[in-house]
Amino acid sequence: MTNSRPNGTHDERIDALLSQMRMLCTQIEAIGIEQQRLLDEEKLEEFVSSLNSRNPKIESLAQAGELVERFLASDGVGVTQVQSARAQLAEMATMVEGILKRDADQHEVVEKRRNELSKQLSGVGTARNAMRAYSGAKRSPNPTLQDRKG
Repeated sequence: MTNSRPNGTHDERIDALLSQMRMLCTQIEAIGIEQQRLLDEEKLEEFVSSLNSRNPKIESLAQAGELVERFLASDGVGVTQVQSARAQLAEMATMVEGILKRDADQHEVVEKRRNELSKQLSGVGTARNAMRAYSGAKRSPNPTLQDRKG
């Protein structure tokens, strides 16, 4: 008689990890939608802080993916479980591809706005320097002329 308990344990762990990964993908997707809204409303500081909130979820997703791969490569996992897990992983990979595409688009928008802001700031500095150069700024009296008074 073979013991099906280890197989059930692997199956349960794989299913739990896949559920966790699906939940993390959904949360990352929701954060991405919120980031797009922040970009559209030109709230760049809030956009950047939302990037930081997403990092732990991405790390957890990667760790769960590694665990699933280890379980799938181990002995005692049925062919049906492997096929089901691979199909779910492929579905999540498609979702992640969409997230990465949106990230790339958002990155381009942020870079464009950063460059525009940089140009504006350098223009302000140039204008300020020009104003200083051409303004009749107070000058200290010439010490040579001060000696000759009298």
